[in-house]
Amino acid sequence: MHQRRILMSIVFLSVSLFIVGCTAAPEKPQQKTDDKGVMTQRQVLNISETKPLDTIDISKATGFGKLANSTEGLYRQGESGSIDPGLASKTAISNNGRRYTFTIRKNARWSNGQAITAQDFVYSWKRTLHSETKSDYTDLFIGIKNAAAIAHHHMSVNRLGVKAQGKRTLVVNLEHPIIYFQSLMAYPLFAPQNAEIIKKSGSRFASTASNQVYSGPFKLINWKKGDQSRTLVPNPYYWDRKHVYLSKISIRTISSPSRSLSLYRDRKLDSVELIGRQIKNNFRRMDYTIRPYSMMMFLSYNFRNSTGSQRQLLNNKDFRLALSHAIDRKKLIYDGLQNVSLAPRGFVTTGLSREVKSGADFAGVQRASSTVTGSTKKAKTEWQNALNQLNRKSATIKIVVVNSQLNHLLATNLKEQLENNLPGLTIKFNFEPTTEAVTNTFKSGNADLMISGWGADFSDPISFLQIMSSRNPYNYGGWTNKEYDKLVLSAISNSDNDASQRWNTMLKADEILMKDQGVTPLYQQVHSYLVNPHLNGVVFNSTGVSADYKGAYFVK
Repeated sequence: MHQRRILMSIVFLSVSLFIVGCTAAPEKPQQKTDDKGVMTQRQVLNISETKPLDTIDISKATGFGKLANSTEGLYRQGESGSIDPGLASKTAISNNGRRYTFTIRKNARWSNGQAITAQDFVYSWKRTLHSETKSDYTDLFIGIKNAAAIAHHHMSVNRLGVKAQGKRTLVVNLEHPIIYFQSLMAYPLFAPQNAEIIKKSGSRFASTASNQVYSGPFKLINWKKGDQSRTLVPNPYYWDRKHVYLSKISIRTISSPSRSLSLYRDRKLDSVELIGRQIKNNFRRMDYTIRPYSMMMFLSYNFRNSTGSQRQLLNNKDFRLALSHAIDRKKLIYDGLQNVSLAPRGFVTTGLSREVKSGADFAGVQRASSTVTGSTKKAKTEWQNALNQLNRKSATIKIVVVNSQLNHLLATNLKEQLENNLPGLTIKFNFEPTTEAVTNTFKSGNADLMISGWGADFSDPISFLQIMSSRNPYNYGGWTNKEYDKLVLSAISNSDNDASQRWNTMLKADEILMKDQGVTPLYQQVHSYLVNPHLNGVVFNSTGVSADYKGAYFVK
């Protein structure tokens, strides 16, 4: 989220004649005609992003949105969050919900023509969990037998509860039923990896497009680490190649929103994200659209700040509550960001998950929404209490954030609100070029607060709540609460498989986090776009992979 997430693999070009001779001939796409029109002759998608691709190694990725279209796992995330078949053609689940048996498709192949096997999944998962890999996402494996002990370096990866039975049968043993397990398996982190390519490439693995192979509908070409552009073309050996219609996806890095909008108007881009005044100037257009995403932006507190006086301030509950109550989120969104994002009701985003029985949105029934609702009166009282407790008359806070035009709008409004509503407080912003630089500045103690973002990997509240548990690698600020840890662990394990009890457990966890303001939610992202009206078939989701171009196509 955080920010978060997507996945890639790449093409190994020097394929032996023997392997080529043993593979099936690549399929060709079908011509698509539907009620939306006839496909155009040219099927090239041109899009942009603000930051370049940093890695194509799924074990080491910190975000998977840029990798998902070249990588596929056992399932795919379909329209409206559905979980659709991917590389697995069949799934058998034991009566107690603790054993999953997946059958890998007969025609599942890497982009070099080699067969994708059950062992490729076993190798991938063990590689990600291995201590030498230093993956930031090992906690997502917890629940698979022995994964927690392995993730915390107490057990060998060889004891992970996953095994291959022959080439096409993958067996996964869980320590307890996991309600969201199949949703999790659609996340690119759990896709297969090719051990032969990794070992043969050595230190060059994933450094260029030709030092990787792909399991998804597209493959990456003409890319090396650090490039500002990249190209995806159809994977000729993809099992469902006939339903991949685009001939090319061209992606370039453009940091300037005004330049991106200009290129869209010149028909050199097929979509553009709008920010600030661009939204106001374009929201009446027929090609304008909004897309909510389960990404929460929030303030992280550096509870382990090395400076004693600052550490005391940051660990003061009244101070944190004062900051939260001093922020009018609607003003922050409409006057600051100038967009249509949503004000938070807690740490979990709106629209993420609903209770099966009542249909209630988790976000709407969070029990401590008052802690993220602006109240100048409460803020001033809590601020004065904090100053009195610490024997101080004023304070200066350093906040670090990624350098972007949107974050400058956010910072300006946030500084104005906090300094106006909390007399004696001075806010200083530090803008860093990358998320990694922001995190390093924060962890090194050179910032008191950090503006973070976290996007849900799957449609369950635990996707947010687990990152604030004491041992989670994304709990950068070091907030700890033993009761909270117990509740999160209980929600993950849910050994009784009681959905109602689990729902209430997660509500209690969120309540503890919000009443203590272990983090301070700012807003939930809602993106505004202009999109080529001739583009159809793109699957947009609010969790996991935000844009899936497998079935995308242009009509006349």
